[in-house]
Amino acid sequence: MITTIPENIRQLALESYLVVRRNNPENVPVTVLHIGEEYTFITQGIDNLKPDNLWMFDIGTDKTALDFFKQFPPTPGEVENAIQVVEDEVMPLHKLLVPASNLYSLDEKILDIAQLSVSVESKQGVILARTDMEFVFNRLAAIISGRPASQDVLPTANTFASTILILREVVHHLGFHDITILSR
Repeated sequence: MITTIPENIRQLALESYLVVRRNNPENVPVTVLHIGEEYTFITQGIDNLKPDNLWMFDIGTDKTALDFFKQFPPTPGEVENAIQVVEDEVMPLHKLLVPASNLYSLDEKILDIAQLSVSVESKQGVILARTDMEFVFNRLAAIISGRPASQDVLPTANTFASTILILREVVHHLGFHDITILSR
């Protein structure tokens, strides 16, 4: 976890949080996930004007892909190493998050994952259930295990692999059942 958060990331976190808050009543906890290229942040709160907490992690689509994946598809060992690092980054939040919070994101990369699965449109946005996200991850795992990538429509980029890996670890280890993807 990164302890010194740059002001531009604090501002992006606040803006993202406020977009999510528009559709949620005050005193209902919300959690916002953003997976950037070089970092990931999670912000959470119940107030309409500002989040209660902001956490930043040294994982991101490009950073994780470059740090761990040498080719596409990555090897099973490369994926296991990336999973371990991502788990180590996000697991400390498990005891810090307010229970019964809903998870949201404004990330197009996460919307792309939802569109590769059975996602549900709601008044708020697109809802990606954990089981449907896991289905997409398992399709990637089949490619990693040797199934030809041409037999699926999944993106053949390591940044896709790192994005779904980070999303999966956040959802699983922080106890979310789904994620709602909103548009700005």
